[in-house]
Amino acid sequence: MQIISWNVASIRARLPLLLHLLAEKQPDIVLLQEIKATENTFPFEALKTAGYFAYIHGQKGFNGVAVLSKKPLEMIDLSLHDLADEQARFIATRFEKTLFICVYAPNGAPPMNNPADNSRLLYKISWYKSLKQTLENYLNQGFSVVFGGDFNVIESDEDVYDPEVFRFGPLMVPPVRNAFQQITNLPFVNTIKAVPHPHPLYSYWDFQMLAFQRNLGILLDFIFIPNAWKQNLVQSGVYREYRKREKPSDHAPVYCLLNDSSDS
Repeated sequence: MQIISWNVASIRARLPLLLHLLAEKQPDIVLLQEIKATENTFPFEALKTAGYFAYIHGQKGFNGVAVLSKKPLEMIDLSLHDLADEQARFIATRFEKTLFICVYAPNGAPPMNNPADNSRLLYKISWYKSLKQTLENYLNQGFSVVFGGDFNVIESDEDVYDPEVFRFGPLMVPPVRNAFQQITNLPFVNTIKAVPHPHPLYSYWDFQMLAFQRNLGILLDFIFIPNAWKQNLVQSGVYREYRKREKPSDHAPVYCLLNDSSDS
């Protein structure tokens, strides 16, 4: 089984690249963030032709998440536990007793015209807490849970080219890191970090300052699997080459490979 997560920064802008990824890598499950599309504008037919069922929680022009699968899934939830949220940042799908969940965490940066406004940061922390509660609820119901996406957090200093640049920003301040740590304390394996790599892994490079060419990157994207599946984890990493392609997203896809005995 191969699972890929990718912040595409507009599904319509990135559709040719996505179709190339599907044809080249043949993933079983794909988690997409920031699709910026609704049911009326999402390219269901193109993905169906490529061999994938698609399930989305869309929003016009902003946010939006989707799960693609070679097998039909059941869409079971579009909202987090106890969080009234108009932003499309969560979708949960089901295959038998396994859930495949895609998330797009808030950034938390203040409005440019009001840098003292911390309401977005407070929303981000609240969002993480609701995600934790949601995951715990699913675990208590006996599901195997796979979840991934863009978490908009710099979990450790090794996950960014220069931690001091971001030390006091919304990706890295202690309340954000602490809230994310509560999620990672649950019985899951962060596949992107569970496999050793010789160099730091980054999944995001800004379009400014020649960030990709200079490798000024950040690791923001993760895929988590149940602890019970850890022995079946074969490989994980970042498909960095997709950041080099024509009309790329500012994120590259992250992936993990699991052997067949972990299939649900």
